Amino acid sequence: MTSREPPDHVGYLIGDVSRMLRTVYDRRVEPLGLTRAQWRVMARISRIEGCTQTELAAELEIEKPTLGKLIERLEEKEWVTRRPDENDARTKRVFLTKRAEPVLAEMFSLADDVLDAAIAGLSRQEADQLNASLLQVKFNLALLLNSEDGVA
Repeated sequence: MTSREPPDHVGYLIGDVSRMLRTVYDRRVEPLGLTRAQWRVMARISRIEGCTQTELAAELEIEKPTLGKLIERLEEKEWVTRRPDENDARTKRVFLTKRAEPVLAEMFSLADDVLDAAIAGLSRQEADQLNASLLQVKFNLALLLNSEDGVA
């Protein structure tokens, strides 16, 4: 290995765990007719429903045309809808439909199952500490990103 960091370095582990969680979850939601990109869009809309397509693209870190195609596919399934902004008809806001509710419920249930399986063998205290530690790491990284953007 040419890298100075061993494969069990925390940075590698976080990346590996993240990738593996997504892969297992992908396999679980595939029978629902969802791709990774689609479930990511639906999950994010559920958090920031009524956002603009531009805001959603930024949140997902994808290009607006790519997001537009994903939303079109989700509209075909009648899981999302775009509505004009009340103050600017040129701007479209994205909403989940009633038909999406059972899909979202199943998505979130499957996510809980995958996470429960992933942390099997950890005590409640260890799982809580893992969560708290990852939240702290996320906070620290957000500070770094903001300071690099000249915000801090």
